[in-house]
Amino acid sequence: MAQTMSSPRPRAAAGVDLNWLDGSAPSATPNGTSFGIPWAQGEVDRTTPILLSTTDGKSVPIQTWPLAYWPDGSLKWTGHALSSNSGITSKSLHLAPGTPAEPTSPVSVSKGDGSITVTTGSFAASFNTSGTTLISSISLSGKPLAQSGSLVLRIQSAPDPDLADSGTKSIQLPSILTMAGRVDAAEVEQQGPVRAVIKISGKYTGSGHDDFLSYTARFYIAAGATSIRMVHFFIFDGDQSKDFIKGFGFQFNTPLTDLVHDRHVRFVNSVPSGTSPSQSTTPGIWGEPIRVVSGLRRDATAAVLTPQFEGLPTPALSTWPTSVSSEIDQLAVWSDYALDQLSSEYFNIRKRTNAGTNASWLDHAGFGKRASGLGYVGGANGGGVIFGLKDFWQGAPRALDIRGAGTDTATTTLWAYSPRAPAMDMRHYDTVPHGLDLAYEDVGNPDPNPIGIGRSYELTLQVVGATPSRASLAQLAIVHTQIPQIVSTPEFYASHRLFGGRWNVPDTSTTGAAAIEKRKSDLLDFYITDIEQRKFYGFWNYGDVMHTYDQTRHTWRYDIGGFAWDNGELSTDLWLWMSFLRTGRADVFRIAHAMTRHLSEVDFHHTGPFAGLGSRHNVSHWGDGAKEARVAGSTLKRPFYYLTADELIGDIMDYSLQADQTIMTWDPLRKVLPPPPPEGPGRLRTGPDWTTLAGNWFTKWERTNDTKWRDRIKVGMKDIGGFKYGLFTGNGAAVGWNADTGHMVDEGGEGLGDYHLTMIFGGGEFLMEAMELITDEPEFDAAWIDFCRLFNASDADKTARYGKTFPSGGFQQYYAKLQAYAGQRLNNATIKQAAWNFINKNTVGVWAPEQNIGGTDVLNPIVEIPNLGTNDAGQLSLSEYAVLAIAPELAPNTLISNDEWDTSTIAEKEQDTETPTRKEDRKASKSPLWKRLICL
Repeated sequence: MAQTMSSPRPRAAAGVDLNWLDGSAPSATPNGTSFGIPWAQGEVDRTTPILLSTTDGKSVPIQTWPLAYWPDGSLKWTGHALSSNSGITSKSLHLAPGTPAEPTSPVSVSKGDGSITVTTGSFAASFNTSGTTLISSISLSGKPLAQSGSLVLRIQSAPDPDLADSGTKSIQLPSILTMAGRVDAAEVEQQGPVRAVIKISGKYTGSGHDDFLSYTARFYIAAGATSIRMVHFFIFDGDQSKDFIKGFGFQFNTPLTDLVHDRHVRFVNSVPSGTSPSQSTTPGIWGEPIRVVSGLRRDATAAVLTPQFEGLPTPALSTWPTSVSSEIDQLAVWSDYALDQLSSEYFNIRKRTNAGTNASWLDHAGFGKRASGLGYVGGANGGGVIFGLKDFWQGAPRALDIRGAGTDTATTTLWAYSPRAPAMDMRHYDTVPHGLDLAYEDVGNPDPNPIGIGRSYELTLQVVGATPSRASLAQLAIVHTQIPQIVSTPEFYASHRLFGGRWNVPDTSTTGAAAIEKRKSDLLDFYITDIEQRKFYGFWNYGDVMHTYDQTRHTWRYDIGGFAWDNGELSTDLWLWMSFLRTGRADVFRIAHAMTRHLSEVDFHHTGPFAGLGSRHNVSHWGDGAKEARVAGSTLKRPFYYLTADELIGDIMDYSLQADQTIMTWDPLRKVLPPPPPEGPGRLRTGPDWTTLAGNWFTKWERTNDTKWRDRIKVGMKDIGGFKYGLFTGNGAAVGWNADTGHMVDEGGEGLGDYHLTMIFGGGEFLMEAMELITDEPEFDAAWIDFCRLFNASDADKTARYGKTFPSGGFQQYYAKLQAYAGQRLNNATIKQAAWNFINKNTVGVWAPEQNIGGTDVLNPIVEIPNLGTNDAGQLSLSEYAVLAIAPELAPNTLISNDEWDTSTIAEKEQDTETPTRKEDRKASKSPLWKRLICL
């Protein structure tokens, strides 16, 4: 049970050992970094100062704030921020109660008439509180180096025409409007001394179109920094048939005073993925001056060429060879530059002279596979701006543009979506439905609509007094590509029983446990490799994986209804986060990070008719007709939020609170059951619907310590505790629902819910955690333990409890974790052993080894796992993690042999999980209810 306030608190005094995610201190942290740490109940209150120190005892400036509270008001999670380039070289750190060090250049925030100014030492940034210019200026030592920072948007009135299909007819090209982000509100969320956070929100506005695309933009400034980090998030609320985004991003101006031959543009490549120790790990640089003096017919000499190449000031013209200096004004001035990364696999660099639109582009200036997204524009003497767009190639199509570098002012645009890519098409992939029987697609009511989905991008702007060296830019690109992250150890996380708490560090104490651990590690390796192998990248797609494999075509079912993008089905994200927590693997952390970003933005309707709900898996991320709370639930986003202290995820978790009311309109069983009774007046399932809603309230309760959210959970607990069949109540676990009161109603009848997905969308993990804190609902707790104990139990055990037996619905291997939990709660070794029996004998989701496929069977050679299904990969892993943690003493010495591995198709597996009674019921019924209850 949870600790009380009077419990001893030894760990807080001892503190927490920390380390860098990638194993060593980064070369730089230009924007600082943030992280979160859990505490046991009663250890730390919000008045306790927190100290960060290195292994040699050096105190490091740190800023601390509450992220979550225990019921007694003590801190459950704290957020922490470090200053810029804090001089940490140690790979290990220590966090403990104590007075933190003060930064040498603390952050200061001041508000003026229509502006907010943040200063740290010689650096200052001014933000506007109205208008369409977000950043009025960024200056260093009083000199403005970036000005007029604004959000830009190009919106096209129709999809790109297919010129190949035009025949002899003339083609009417769609119109393109220019819009800008308007500032409607600006607030200071944090004001130092180590970090300031400014949040700006508004909509995009422009002539010829209604204001739309609500956005938030947070700006982070760390003590000692000369840079700004921005995280921009927008919500699509346009018309999918009329509003085709043709480009959007962030634009700023840089005043230029150097002679044009002393001005420079730089673009940085990325470190090749899979770089071996024998290869260079330093990214390459494309760098040229605005006026090139090398390669001429007359030699400018090394005294001029070497500093120009390095970006250093060149000698005075009077010292140059007159054969060059006398005619230098006749040389071309390359004023405009463009780097296009229109796919994850190729980028090219072009440049154009100061003749503007009357001159052609040179399209062979440079090329490569994957640009880092980092660049520079400025002068060798006058300084300039280092700019970077994160996840550059992963989120393609992206672009970096520089215009007017040969004039007094260069304009740089970081395109989060490139205007030179095809216009963004938000329409569904087809105009006709395909159905659930063959294509596994829930169609119609509602029709596919992207309203309310969103996406974020992240960029940095760093002002410098001179053109940086190539080496320093290369190091910044490495940091920019993989932002430094501070974490603790798997042992520490396991001791706090985070996010459900039934997992442990890898256990190889028996041969059976070791075999499971290897199987889990190999599976993680495969998914990480497969993301690269299959190129699961792109603006809307990055972070997701696919649902089910097509063994015949040797590809994922990318084009088949509900078999395509996974959308986090069966808690893929929770699997990855739990895998990180128990192993500390950096590669797992990063794919979990990207997945939560994607799921919380793209698969989640934040506003509009489906506000608070998410979309089931589909060829189009938002295309499925099933809009459900489970896809957008807050509990699955908590690992990301608490480990990184990310404010945007905090905002998005609040959006999920709308699901209470929205589910009244979009009853998840509306297509298969008659309207709910008036006392409802809506309907939901105890799981995964109510468990998701309760998880949303639980998250808000711990984030605010406001007991009204806990009380809303308890209303539902009392209702369920009073149901005759507890959590098994209802047809498909369906009960009446009243969003205004939070009450549920048993709709009557003698049916027991046999819904097999009740607790496998994170609901089981949530309730295992919640029941340690909500200890005064004994009737619900009894119903909860009954569910965990009886889902996999015998007919005799079910009859003994409820007076009759019933099929639980299958997927016993997934529910083994709850069975083991029941054994733990009841101190019953027999029940825990029964859970191990299901794990040990299970063959579903235990695949044959990887195999290589090449030749004419595939376009490119691949490595595959036959008949792989992400549902099984994620949910079986979570179940095995829990059973290993709860009953390690019962782990077998042997597991199933290789020749028992199940290589059947997913469809065959689904049929195998049905009981004979269920099969007969399905065959006899003309209702599609079985589809909704089995296949979702």
